[in-house]
Amino acid sequence: MSRNLHSGHARGSGDDDLPPPPPPTPSDLLAMLVEGQRVLGDAMRTLAQHQAQGRNQRQGPEPNQFSDFKEFQDTKPPIFKEAEESLQAEEWLNTLEHKFRLLRVMEQMKAEYASHQLQGLAGIWWCHYRSTLPENVQITWNQFQETFKSHYIPPGLMAIKHNEFMKLVQGTKTLTEYLYAFNHLARYAPEFIDSEAKRIPSFKRGLSPKLMKSMGNNKSVTFNEFISDALTQENNNNVYAASKNCKRVFEVGVS
Repeated sequence: MSRNLHSGHARGSGDDDLPPPPPPTPSDLLAMLVEGQRVLGDAMRTLAQHQAQGRNQRQGPEPNQFSDFKEFQDTKPPIFKEAEESLQAEEWLNTLEHKFRLLRVMEQMKAEYASHQLQGLAGIWWCHYRSTLPENVQITWNQFQETFKSHYIPPGLMAIKHNEFMKLVQGTKTLTEYLYAFNHLARYAPEFIDSEAKRIPSFKRGLSPKLMKSMGNNKSVTFNEFISDALTQENNNNVYAASKNCKRVFEVGVS
C-alpha cells in the first residue's frame, strides 16, 4: 500500500514539473481579437433588435384598433350644441374625424364617441332619433354623419352657400379678406377646388379688375404660389397709389 502511495505521489510530482504551455503567437492573438469582435457584434445586433421590438410595442395599437373613451376625452373633443351656420356643423364632424384618425378608433366606436359630444338641443335631437331605432342596433360612423348632416346641413342651405361661392368677387375687399371669404365658401363647392388646376382659376375669377390686369396671365403652378404673387402685386399697387397721392398733394401745395 505504501508503495502505491509513493508511486502516486511520484506521478503527481512529475505533472507539476511539466513545462508551461507556450505563449500565444501574434496570429493566435489576432484570431482571438477577431472572434471577440464577432461575439460583441452579435450581442449588439441582438440588443438592437430587442430595442426595436420594444419601440414598436410602445407605439400603440395598429390602425383601426381600440382606443378607450378616456383617451378620446384626453384630446378635448369639441362639444356640439347647435350651429348658427352650417359650416360649424361641418367643422365639428371634421374635427372628430381627425381625432378618430389620430387615436385609431375602431369604426364601430366612432358613432358612440361622437354622440357623447352632443349636448343641449343637439343632444335632445339625437335622443329622439335614437329612440326611433331598435334598442340594440349598431349605428355606423357613416350613418351618424349622414343623419347629422341631413339635420344640420340641409341640401337647400348647401345650394344657397354654393351659389354665394359662385357669385363671390373681391370688390373693395383686400386680397387677404377675399381669400378668407373664398376659403370659407369653397367647402360648399368642392368640385371647383379639388385640384390646383381648378382652384387657381376659381380664385382668379373674382379678383378686382386692377389685380386681374396684372395677375390674369400669371403662370403659377400651385395655389400658394399664385396667392404669394398676388399679395406682392397688391402691395406694389398700393405703394404706387400712395406715391401718386403724395405727388399730387405736393403739387397742389406748391401751386
